[in-house]
Amino acid sequence: MHSYLFQLIDLITGFNLERNVKHVLSMDNWSRQQIEHYQKEKFELLKQHAAKSSFYKPYNQEELRNFPVLSKDTYTNELDKICTYFRKPYRIEFTSGSSGNPRKIVISKEMLLAKRTSHLKMLHWYGLKRENKEVYIGGISKSMLYQLYYIFKNKIFLSSYNITREKALQYIQIINRQKPEIIFGYPYALMVLLGYAEELNLQIYQPKLIYTGAENLYPEIALKIKKHFPESYFANEYWSTEANIGITCPHGRMHIDEDTIISEVINQDENGVGDLLITNLFSYDAPIIRYQLGDKVKLSEKECSCGRHTKIIETIQGRDIDYFILPDGRKIAFTENSIQIASLCENILAYQILHKSNTYETQFNYVKNVKNKLVNLEPLKNYFRNQLNISVTLNEVDYIETESSGKHKVFKTIS
Repeated sequence: MHSYLFQLIDLITGFNLERNVKHVLSMDNWSRQQIEHYQKEKFELLKQHAAKSSFYKPYNQEELRNFPVLSKDTYTNELDKICTYFRKPYRIEFTSGSSGNPRKIVISKEMLLAKRTSHLKMLHWYGLKRENKEVYIGGISKSMLYQLYYIFKNKIFLSSYNITREKALQYIQIINRQKPEIIFGYPYALMVLLGYAEELNLQIYQPKLIYTGAENLYPEIALKIKKHFPESYFANEYWSTEANIGITCPHGRMHIDEDTIISEVINQDENGVGDLLITNLFSYDAPIIRYQLGDKVKLSEKECSCGRHTKIIETIQGRDIDYFILPDGRKIAFTENSIQIASLCENILAYQILHKSNTYETQFNYVKNVKNKLVNLEPLKNYFRNQLNISVTLNEVDYIETESSGKHKVFKTIS
């Protein structure tokens, strides 16, 4: 039944997903040379569209490396010039971005098709289809119409907004009753859910695949998920509003979606970590070319044992804002400290760090796991003082409030 419903949805939307996913899956067998030839052809087509915009018209005859780096601010401020206006944009989306200020992103129909195709590709890698039952834990509460749409798609939507103990128990009961083949969750939402499962001594049904997205996946959260779902495959979709960037294969490596984007890493440090630039090959309505996403990554020099020849992201070090600014002028990435900090959080269910970059003041808000059990805060105080030269204020709170989108930021910089 669900197969026919998906065919109906494709007919209504005009997306031939099955045809597209077959093409993308065939690329799994391509050589590196074939992939680069394909990208070159697609970029030439993107340039033809880009030439219709006043912003990119001067670069019509240039190679990719000669295009300017496009910052988020430039995209926002120059969007009228970047737009090609050869047709009405398919969709306008808004994202809060790293600064918290809403940003408008122009989405072409081809971009959306590529993103949905990427998701189906991932499911095929794990022997699954979009018809398989899925529990989706992310975002804010949806309207009744949207909930009905999810039911048609054989999905159960659960909001990630401010998950309480009572809500966590309800979610666990739903998962155990429905027995989905797939579970998706925002990383923070899954961490809170699993923390309550530990406290309540509850087992959670093991799906075939559990995958994450939308937020930074910190190593300690990934370890917690793998601990609770030892029988499940674990994957991460590395996506943004501007593009789908990469997905994890069954061999555990993050493959760049090179059928959709061209990736570059600039300003590399001595360890090969640098700023990620993406060119969305299907951003026809408002070209996204050499776009500085705000993430720092390191590409692997090795090929994956799965046999695919697409580029591999070895590490995603985090967002530009995820830094402790120290009194001596140093910038220390939060990701370099997240595992150590998490290891000191005994009986802490969830936490959020608020860091003032101008005064170096740092506030550590936390939620107890077991309410009648003490939390030893001294190791945390010592870590911030000795390792980061920062004094920290620790506050117990009833819950960590999520963003309006249902996402959570473990680390926030406050100016």
